Amino acid sequence: MEHPSGPEQRSPERFQPTYVRPPGLEFAMGAALFGMVIMAFFLIQSWVFISGVLRHSPDLMADGFSLKLLSDPRMTERMNDLVFNGDLVAQEAIWSGTICTLLILLAVRLWKRDHAGSFLGLRAPHWKQLLLWLGVFIALGLVIELLAHLSPVFRTDFMEKVISSTTNMALLVLGVGIIAPLFEEFLLRGLLFGSIRHMFDEHATVALTAGVFAVMHMQYDPAVMLLILPMGIVLGYARARSGSIWVPVLIHALNNLLTVVWP
Repeated sequence: MEHPSGPEQRSPERFQPTYVRPPGLEFAMGAALFGMVIMAFFLIQSWVFISGVLRHSPDLMADGFSLKLLSDPRMTERMNDLVFNGDLVAQEAIWSGTICTLLILLAVRLWKRDHAGSFLGLRAPHWKQLLLWLGVFIALGLVIELLAHLSPVFRTDFMEKVISSTTNMALLVLGVGIIAPLFEEFLLRGLLFGSIRHMFDEHATVALTAGVFAVMHMQYDPAVMLLILPMGIVLGYARARSGSIWVPVLIHALNNLLTVVWP
């Protein structure tokens, strides 16, 4: 068997892309779909957030919604006050994550047809692979916790603010703990991973998806984002070496659930 970092199509145990179209064109199509999903994601999140802010602001609702309202100082103040609101964060995650995950599945199905499952890595993982990468991720998590304990620069109170302001913990667990990691993995270790693999080897693909993963967490300080980068690398190799997207999905969900329960 070829080395795992070699061309993906040479390994019968992993995604086998079909080159009906040139690899460069396949990559471009995947990149375009990725951009479309990202755009839809931010539009949905923005709509849910703004709608939530208005529900919490009867005085602004009385004026009726208009684009001019977004520049109103009162609206800006309410948005700053509610940006960490647990209920809104949960609703944003649920709506944007659910819709965009379905969008990914539909788009890839239309694009790859019978090969959509192998492209996204939808096959069930071997339990040994799951335990292996879960162990690696736990070890990394302990190192990150140690760094956060030793230096305040690596600490964040983002989830503490979110949890302290929520009125529905079950909704927060569903949104942040389950749907958000499901969407992020299907986006990064599914759509983006498969698209990049048309052009680059395993290591470059893992590095690129990990970099995008870190950038997507801009709600944190730069130092904390640096700790997210190795998490993305582990999740990427878990996807590549197991051949199943469900390994990083389960690991990522476990991480988020622990973050919600034990911030």
